[in-house]
Amino acid sequence: MKTMVCTSPRTTARLARGFSLLELTLVLVIIGILIAAAAVNIVGAGSRAKARVTRASLATIKNALTTYNLEVGGYPPTLNTLITAKMLDDKALKDGWKNDFVYDPRGRSKEQPYILGSAGEDGSAGTEDDIDIWTMDK
Repeated sequence: MKTMVCTSPRTTARLARGFSLLELTLVLVIIGILIAAAAVNIVGAGSRAKARVTRASLATIKNALTTYNLEVGGYPPTLNTLITAKMLDDKALKDGWKNDFVYDPRGRSKEQPYILGSAGEDGSAGTEDDIDIWTMDK
């Protein structure tokens, strides 16, 4: 069986010309969109990781507060008391954003005997990104 190959100069020139400017621009736009999407996901992952670390630290502090309450019969006046009592190390008193935790031994109710939380990424208490020990798992 014979295969016919077209060898006219016009056909050869059309096959060898490469990509047009429009095709190259389209490829660059697609690459740019993919890079932007990846960058957004990477930046968001760092913030989510800091929030997870903060939640884990809050759970550890809550356990130390419970232990302190069972041993002493009340909650400590400050979180530094837990360090003095050797129930926590000094590193546990910072959230994922390196801010001090919010603590008040006078709680809101019997079910929430103390206030414990983080001011969140913005560092301002009372904003939407705050993490509270009593509502963080809900």
